[in-house]
Amino acid sequence: MCIGQLNNSALEQKLPVNPKNANELRFNLHVLGFSKNNEYFNNIADGYTLFGYHLNPRLTYFPSEFVRIEAGALLQKDFGSSGYENIQPTFTIKIQKQNHAFLFGTLEGNLNHGYIEPLYDFERVFTNRIENGIQYLLQSDRVKLDAWLEWSNMLYRAEDDQEDVFGGASIGLKLLEMDDKKGGGDSIRITLPVQFTAQHRGGQIDASELPLLTVANGALGLEIEKEYSKGIVHRIYTKNYLVGYKDFSNEYRYIYQDGYGYYLNAGIDTKYQDVMLSYWEGNRYMANRGGQLYQAVSTTYKNAGYVEEKRRLLILRLMKDIRLMEGLDLTLRLEPVYDFNNPQLEFANSIYLTFDTGFFVAKPKR
Repeated sequence: MCIGQLNNSALEQKLPVNPKNANELRFNLHVLGFSKNNEYFNNIADGYTLFGYHLNPRLTYFPSEFVRIEAGALLQKDFGSSGYENIQPTFTIKIQKQNHAFLFGTLEGNLNHGYIEPLYDFERVFTNRIENGIQYLLQSDRVKLDAWLEWSNMLYRAEDDQEDVFGGASIGLKLLEMDDKKGGGDSIRITLPVQFTAQHRGGQIDASELPLLTVANGALGLEIEKEYSKGIVHRIYTKNYLVGYKDFSNEYRYIYQDGYGYYLNAGIDTKYQDVMLSYWEGNRYMANRGGQLYQAVSTTYKNAGYVEEKRRLLILRLMKDIRLMEGLDLTLRLEPVYDFNNPQLEFANSIYLTFDTGFFVAKPKR
């Protein structure tokens, strides 16, 4: 059961707990190569190129059939720069019991949450990949739940700064699933997605004069999918959401204290090409971690403070995932954008290469 309007499974990084690996020490490596070129010319979102790769080597120990402990590092390389742009340690303890999982440390975060783009910016998988905190996962026949909390910024005594806590939940409730009565393997699925995020900035030991900030975003939707087991067409679907924003702060920092939007999507997956058409209509909508195109307030370098109270976008997405071999996937995307407020040709094109592997190192004596 997939949540979110885009299928980003090829770009996700999972941490499976396999009972067969009990009492094993293993080496794991996850590689993400990315090239995303944004040809945007509006006053809301900057045009730029993200080009580089991530390396995430880890040593992983399975002390039991249901526990995974791993430590490693994430290295970010931006092409055109010297050295590595960022090096961060990663550490995770994951406890998996049947349909339930609990994680402490580096989370199965980012695209794994399955958020729609107005709530969570797709590009954070390249620019802000690591999330550290706690996470609870539930996967059953009827319910998929991802509840998480990230401690984004630590506050130390007398710092001119604020602690930053971010989290939320992404829930998928399967309302209906019907298989083809003729036994052909076709199926239809109806899902109710509920998503929200919340952010708090503040603290009691800081020297900052900034007021406390508490904001939340949410989405409620309906997803209908029809899958085909044979033929050129693999899937047709529609995924539609009502999206909201609310500022709960006592003293407001932002120009808008509330906003909303409609996010409508329809698509078809075929043997040769996946195609999606998305329509966004937002009114005073803001989201600190949402996709930049969907905002009412500019995130650009040269147009700070620029505002478009109402935003209307039409986005065509041409997508293709190619499995080159086990653990190695190539993703191609072309996404033309039509901005009703500023009609002109804008688009994003991207190539992603993901590689995930692991091998046995040792079996420590108990």
